Amino acid sequence: MGKIAILAEKPSQARAYADAFKIKLKEKVFIELEPCSTFPEGAFITWAVGHLVELKEPKEYQKEWEKWSLASLPIIPQKFEDKVVSKMYTQFNAVKKIFHDPQVTMIYNCCDSEREGSNIFYSLLKMTKVNKPVKRLWINSLEVEEIRKGFNNMQSNERDLLMYQEAKTRQISDWLVGMNCSRLYTLLLQKKGFKGSISIGRVQSPTVYLIYKRQQEIEQFKPEHFYEIEGVFKAQNGVYKGKAKLKTKERAEAVQFLQQHGIEPMDIGQITSVTNKTKRIAPPKLHALSTLQAAANKRWKYSPSYVLKLTQSLYEKKLVSYPRSLSNINSWT
Repeated sequence: MGKIAILAEKPSQARAYADAFKIKLKEKVFIELEPCSTFPEGAFITWAVGHLVELKEPKEYQKEWEKWSLASLPIIPQKFEDKVVSKMYTQFNAVKKIFHDPQVTMIYNCCDSEREGSNIFYSLLKMTKVNKPVKRLWINSLEVEEIRKGFNNMQSNERDLLMYQEAKTRQISDWLVGMNCSRLYTLLLQKKGFKGSISIGRVQSPTVYLIYKRQQEIEQFKPEHFYEIEGVFKAQNGVYKGKAKLKTKERAEAVQFLQQHGIEPMDIGQITSVTNKTKRIAPPKLHALSTLQAAANKRWKYSPSYVLKLTQSLYEKKLVSYPRSLSNINSWT
């Protein structure tokens, strides 16, 4: 067995992995680990800095697709191809060199445990043109013990490949909608005198429409009268108000409710008995990212992107588990 090449999604994640073992060498683009029981021949840890690879632009498939015209639509390449992000060649070459190192006999995908982590890894692996065995690290925490446990129980990449295919499909569908619909709507609107361009996205555009519809509802809202029944109660410690479980637009319905119970508007009654019941209420579930974003927006008006940024920083400080985990159970450490 030779050395292991470990690919992390970002530098902070790579440092967390390295801190769980004994470091032999630190360089700008990789970290080398000393041999140990987990890595008998040692290991190299390098990172992707997010997406080092992206889908090509239309003009990189066909020169005539560079110019926006209705005649060229729809733009559908026969085969979708990746390219290295222009500003990321230094890190890409570092990853490629480690993957090709003859000492390396196996590669570990240690990117985030979700489909985009799989997409980042396999898109990059294909660009390096390396054909070596791959295993997957599945952990949701950067605690030292969890990292060691994960590396001692590396998983098959079968599930990982399925997640990559799912993520790649999502990426291609985003590309198709964005590249084609942005051009289509822009060109059609320009014919009607519109200046500028329109950005259309598979997720972005429906979301903007939902916001627009909600704003319409707010602007067109008309207040309506409703009726409730309220009582004033005198108790040993003072006076308090209570409401019946009734809220109606019809006054007659409220009056009928009072009549059914033999109550006049200014009646004076007396509480003759009180029943105490013990109720068991389950504690609220731990937060997932979506519920955390909603709660933070309601309490502090934080935007979803800001909450994600904060949670990601807490994850990197090992204070919470992976923020994009789908399970509420695994949202906090």
